[in-house]
Amino acid sequence: MGDRPAFIYKPDRKSAYTQLSWTGLGERAENLAFGLAELGLEVDGKAAIFSATSHYWVLADLAILSNGSVSVPIYPTSSLSDIEYILNNSEAQVVFVQNKRLLTKIEGLKERVPHLKVAILMEESGDPDTHTVESVEKLGRDRRAAHPELVYRRCESRERQDLATIIYTSGTTGTPKGVPLTHSNIMAVMEDLQGVLPVDENDIYLSYLPLSHVFERVCGEYYWLHSGGACAFAEGIEYMAKNMGEVGPSMILVVPRVLDRIYTKVKSGIEGASGRSRQLIEWSIEVGRQMVEHRAMGRKPRHALRLKHWLAERVVLKKLRQRIGPNLRLIVSGGAPATRDVLSFFNAIGISTLEGYGLTETAAPLSVNPRHRVKLGTVGATLPSVQARLSADGEIMVKGPTICSGYYKNEQGTAEAFEDGWFKTGDIGTIDSDSYITITDRKKDIIVNSAGKNIAPQRIEAIIKTVPLVNQSVVFGDKRKHLVALICLEEQAAMEYARDNGWPCETFEEVARSGEIYDYLKKELKMRSGSLADYEQIKRFAVLEKELSVEAGELTATLKIKRNAVARNYADLVSALYEDRAPVGGEAGAAGNNRFAAARS
Repeated sequence: MGDRPAFIYKPDRKSAYTQLSWTGLGERAENLAFGLAELGLEVDGKAAIFSATSHYWVLADLAILSNGSVSVPIYPTSSLSDIEYILNNSEAQVVFVQNKRLLTKIEGLKERVPHLKVAILMEESGDPDTHTVESVEKLGRDRRAAHPELVYRRCESRERQDLATIIYTSGTTGTPKGVPLTHSNIMAVMEDLQGVLPVDENDIYLSYLPLSHVFERVCGEYYWLHSGGACAFAEGIEYMAKNMGEVGPSMILVVPRVLDRIYTKVKSGIEGASGRSRQLIEWSIEVGRQMVEHRAMGRKPRHALRLKHWLAERVVLKKLRQRIGPNLRLIVSGGAPATRDVLSFFNAIGISTLEGYGLTETAAPLSVNPRHRVKLGTVGATLPSVQARLSADGEIMVKGPTICSGYYKNEQGTAEAFEDGWFKTGDIGTIDSDSYITITDRKKDIIVNSAGKNIAPQRIEAIIKTVPLVNQSVVFGDKRKHLVALICLEEQAAMEYARDNGWPCETFEEVARSGEIYDYLKKELKMRSGSLADYEQIKRFAVLEKELSVEAGELTATLKIKRNAVARNYADLVSALYEDRAPVGGEAGAAGNNRFAAARS
């Protein structure tokens, strides 16, 4: 395995992809570990990684662990107050920093983070007094020559129950909470996943989600290392599609928003096909869906269905897979609820697309849909070592070797999160006889309307997102008589739909403000909301001209909606929806509020 590629990466934006072998990776990680020892990082000492996802991120993580130390990720989008809190709470002595811009932030905090001694830059510096990854590697080579056994002794001194990393929850409100994960927690997940997600040395994994998040860290970095394949690094989430074409991955992790974008692009091509071709494509996808449903129920497909699927595979499904990714065979979706139609589509065309579920506190996945028995609408069956049960009010509670023992230096938080050894996930759901979990809502997100009815907003938001053109939605209505929603559109799809239907709109802003988009959405919502009770129906809505964003504080780094932040940023608009003073269609511009567009009852 030594000469096989471990890293596939671009040294910079202007370069082509290059490779680093497993032997080369081991050599660099060991040299960097010796360098950290030379800089004074001790066994069980804390070293932070303040960077976006890159090959340097993984190299730093491996070096920290090889030195017997503990790695502490920090999102590059974190606020100064969160960065200061994480560095102080973890007592980090060393921090790896992505670039000079982020290094300036660290230097600005120097007086307020007394434990921090060394910053290591992940790019060229030009300043001989600044430590870089390369300079610390050189330092390590010299230390290694003088004391060749030092790092090996440190690494061998660590036990499975020792601390490996502290991951601070990005959270939707409040101060980050440190989740200490041991080597044992992580290895228990690796052992469980082997029988659920078969990945080996022949696979190429594309990494682009934040490594600071437990999903990418455990299911991406650590599971790839465990499998012995190759990891390709995207230049960024916005370059993912381009990089997929360049490296041809066989496996990717996604958050639902990314999966939705891939689906929207493919679906647009299908809808643009000629009548007969489109009918053939839709027939083939439906045959694929029937095959998935038979497997989910544990039934052997009838001979006629197997014959139809053979034909659909030869004529259509194989070509669809080629368009998305010629080698792509496995997609794992997590981080937020995925749309059922999207999951159904990818599984139907033959790309195993598995929704899973987990939290930082559970070392990422505690359940996942197995490849050959996908139950759409669920987040899969619990992993072999995980036990799950429901509390009296329907909250999912779990225990097992993958679960952390409590929060770092936070006894109150630990006491609130655990009950008789069971971790309280904060999610409301159900568990079927096969141990498959279905999430219905977040416990804290439950809306209680003015009549005292409990309403799960995520269920309603999922229905809104099934409307073509809709990208994001947020439902409000706590202590109110009825529900309202803020809706974001997929810009490209909305513009194409407007042109195809002859709407008098030249820009996306005009589409978002138009009466036509309101009429379209109103009709679609009415058609799709039949399963909802009257008090769960959306009575008024507004279309935003801009997507919710991380920069505005409305999404976490992993693109989860921060409901409280959206409520705060759009407080005036939500109030206007209830007070019957929100502008309608084209009146939005005249009202002088360019943050939203159409709103009507």
